[in-house]
Amino acid sequence: MTFYNAKLPGSISQGSEFAPVSLVDIARGPTGHDQRRSRRSRRLRRCNIGKNIRTVDDVYDILSFFEVMDGPAHSFAIQNLIDYKTCKPSGTVTALDAAIGIGDGVNLAFQLKKQYKVTKVDASVIAVDRTIYLPVLGTVLVAVDGVLKTEAVDYIIDYATGALTFIAGHEPADTKAVTAGFAFNEKVRFDTNDLGHVMEFFRVGSVPSIPLVEVPFDA
Repeated sequence: MTFYNAKLPGSISQGSEFAPVSLVDIARGPTGHDQRRSRRSRRLRRCNIGKNIRTVDDVYDILSFFEVMDGPAHSFAIQNLIDYKTCKPSGTVTALDAAIGIGDGVNLAFQLKKQYKVTKVDASVIAVDRTIYLPVLGTVLVAVDGVLKTEAVDYIIDYATGALTFIAGHEPADTKAVTAGFAFNEKVRFDTNDLGHVMEFFRVGSVPSIPLVEVPFDA
């Protein structure tokens, strides 16, 4: 169905529940050893933001959004305040946060990514890429070989796909690292066909459960 690049009204704040979900099949053999096979190349997130709803106006805004999205039929954007930028939540985004490619003197097109990293006991680093499709306008910083570049002069960003395209004549030179930092949203849909709501008392209402699930970008 349709993706609407509109953010769910209200804030994703204290009390929100988020969970990255993997699909791993685990079979245990007679010796006790596990055989594990992932059925998905990336984790998709689930969340529940029902605890954010405090007033009847909040309830009305959510119900209006639910109506427009036809329940789970259409997808939209949210921001997970625990994981919404290329650095830690308390950090400041820099152009060196994430490696997104290596120049070859010809290629103009790159895709925005974020890395999750674990340092092993031997000090080597394991990094996993997450493709980012919905960078936040005005937050993207890009560098080539550590030198900060200028949007609309050196490159352009498609804020609906996360595609970074260097302008002809500004393509990264051979072996030069292309890095970026930015804030981003996630593409989700409602994970329910009904949205029960409660009138608590004067001007106070609640929606006990608002389950959302991240969807693949091409879905």
